[in-house]
Amino acid sequence: MEPTLQELLADLYGYDQDAHFDTTQLREGLAHQMPPAQLDKLIAAVEATGDPAVDLETATALLDGIR
Repeated sequence: MEPTLQELLADLYGYDQDAHFDTTQLREGLAHQMPPAQLDKLIAAVEATGDPAVDLETATALLDGIR
């Protein structure tokens, strides 16, 4: 069974609640694991927060919001 997109994010962050990733790190880390259109939406959602980097909780919430 394939991992969910939320599981892919958690793996990328190493399940570290304090880690913050910028859009470049997210794009590079998820490029081969998620559909390009969905990744573009996630990156756009991260950029819309106005923060240069987001934590796992924020990234997961943004991912849930773009479905």
